[in-house]
Amino acid sequence: MPHGIAPNDGHWVKLVGALIICMVVAAAITLAFRTSESVTGDRLREMENLALSLSEQTDRALKSLELVQRAVIENVSEQNITSQGELADAMGTMAVHRILRDRIEELPYVDAITIISETGKLMNFSRYWPIPVVNVSDRDYFKALSKPGGAEIFISIPVPNRGTGTMTIYLARRFTAPDGRFLGLVLGAMEQSYFETFFSAIDLGRDGAIALFRDDGAYLVGFPNLGPTGPGPISAGAVPLLGQPMREGEAAPGLLDDKSRLYSMRKLGSYPLTIVVSDSTQAVQARVLRQVIPILVFAGLICLAALASIILVQRHLLTQRRFAEAARHAARHDSLTGLPNRLNLMEHLRAALERKDEEPRLALLLLDLDYFKTVNDALGHVIGDRLLKAVAARVRETVPPGAIVARLGGDEFAILLRGVEETEAMDAARRLIAAIKTPFQLDHNRIVTGGSLGISIAPGDEAVDGAMTEGTLLQQADLALYRAKAEGRGQVRVFQRDMERAALMRRDLELDLDTAWQERQFFLVYQPVCDTQTGRIAGFEALLRWRHPTRGIVTPASFVPAAESMGLILPLGAWMLEEACLAAMSWPGDIFVSVDLSPVQLRAEGLEAQVGAALAGSGLPARRLQLEVPERTLLEEGPAALGVLEGLRAQGVLVALDGFGMSYGAFARLLSLPVDRIKIAPELTRELQTDSRALPMLRALLSLGSSLPAAPIVEGVQHV
Repeated sequence: MPHGIAPNDGHWVKLVGALIICMVVAAAITLAFRTSESVTGDRLREMENLALSLSEQTDRALKSLELVQRAVIENVSEQNITSQGELADAMGTMAVHRILRDRIEELPYVDAITIISETGKLMNFSRYWPIPVVNVSDRDYFKALSKPGGAEIFISIPVPNRGTGTMTIYLARRFTAPDGRFLGLVLGAMEQSYFETFFSAIDLGRDGAIALFRDDGAYLVGFPNLGPTGPGPISAGAVPLLGQPMREGEAAPGLLDDKSRLYSMRKLGSYPLTIVVSDSTQAVQARVLRQVIPILVFAGLICLAALASIILVQRHLLTQRRFAEAARHAARHDSLTGLPNRLNLMEHLRAALERKDEEPRLALLLLDLDYFKTVNDALGHVIGDRLLKAVAARVRETVPPGAIVARLGGDEFAILLRGVEETEAMDAARRLIAAIKTPFQLDHNRIVTGGSLGISIAPGDEAVDGAMTEGTLLQQADLALYRAKAEGRGQVRVFQRDMERAALMRRDLELDLDTAWQERQFFLVYQPVCDTQTGRIAGFEALLRWRHPTRGIVTPASFVPAAESMGLILPLGAWMLEEACLAAMSWPGDIFVSVDLSPVQLRAEGLEAQVGAALAGSGLPARRLQLEVPERTLLEEGPAALGVLEGLRAQGVLVALDGFGMSYGAFARLLSLPVDRIKIAPELTRELQTDSRALPMLRALLSLGSSLPAAPIVEGVQHV
């Protein structure tokens, strides 16, 4: 027996395990029972809501038909018709035929409206003119309504239409002479197939069914057909069901069909009809099983796990040391690439700095991949992870022997070189960039990427290097990487002291920006956009300004990059949208307002909702808002940004491509970009006075924009 484990430890483990198993079994049974009740209740509520909705829709449809019938009857009453001759003269005209035909065009479910005399003869018919010679005195609706003291309305069972042969349900309403004598009826014909098609479009599940009954039990229509002989005669099984006071419950086999069914029924408010929505108890039980089986399986797995735990607990105690070693390794290595992680790198840096007398020079290289986010967005995270593994392997192949390669997170790697001079570190960095630029072939995907590198050297020439720590070395390399990325992709920069000063200035700027936001020092100015054909102002571009208490008015180029890096651009951008939309509401209705979007706003969630809220809060029509996206942003952000812009355009907002004409990539993808306007870069406009090639280029761009749906806008004309 292992040291430290008492003889009775196993016994207590078994007791605890047995108690856990009993608790799991009891909980599983209770949960399964409650789940069964919940699933059955949910299905009943679904059918109840559907029955209520269908009953209301059917009631409204019949009322719409009844309005037409009442209009005809009121016309008869107003003319004080007392005889069949007067009825034929008044109702048998072509004008009445046209009125009937026009009325039912608004009711797609009504096949025809017919006026019938007291003898069953057709007096007028919306479908045909002249009126065919047909007598319907043998129909159930005529017999029911022509009796003295008969009902006002009658809904027939489905019968073949004598004109078209289609199964038809008739809604008949009688009308009388002033003395109360039966004069005839107005008949509305509704094709049974219309209701079947309407019902069939509803997802009822495998055994779900919808049926429409007359209150006397006559089955009129349904989907699927519940009756063995189809709609028509009185259903003996439905009579006791329709007479029950409960609106939902379980119908035994034989009441609706040969299956036991859960049902919910709703009577129509104005007609003797009932909608019944049902599902077989077998189908509901299948739903219950789909919910309960995972519970029981999970409970069984827990019980098995408890049994396995009883067996494995002592083995766990014996392997504790091995597990601790594995955990230590996992804590110091990246799970994806297998490289040392940040913690491991810091330990290597600390150790290397402590023995710097033996190896007088250390170089820390920080590598950040270019275009990695675009790869992730376009090809997915699986390919992105494989790319990181391939990059890690290529970096290890490229660096000198003995170098430490680590992954710090995301697409950032670190390389520690010992015993190197600055020139050797630069050579290693350039080899790395060249290696990373070589395309990667992952399955059928050929991926081109790149990288930027920042280098810090220890010790440096300054006296302060005597106090160099691993944190300082990493911070210096990070500052050098920041400078490399700011100066363009694929660059290498070695840390210089001015980078620290720049970082401090950037920090001061961020603090000033935070204060400016809190104290509302930002404001907007508006630059006009003129229509060259009319000379009128077509819109205004909203330009952000900062009223600094000591520096005066500050333009966006000086502070927007810092606002983006600290995340302030998100609330600031939302404020710009709201302010610009509110301002535009005070302008004439044909003038738009244009607002710049930052790449950070495009990457953040909720931009579409933010734009919608700004439009709704101001009342500005979407067509009067234009959002400007830099050309470089669209090319770098990839499909994710295009999807956001498609969503904005779907709201009716215009999208403009800002700075167009400065890269070949935008020309190559112009047809596929979701933009409404292109703004030609002001750099080209400024060169009109100094470079003779600028004018033909500008004309070509204007011609290109005019031939596309994207209208061109020229920036910087005020400087020409």
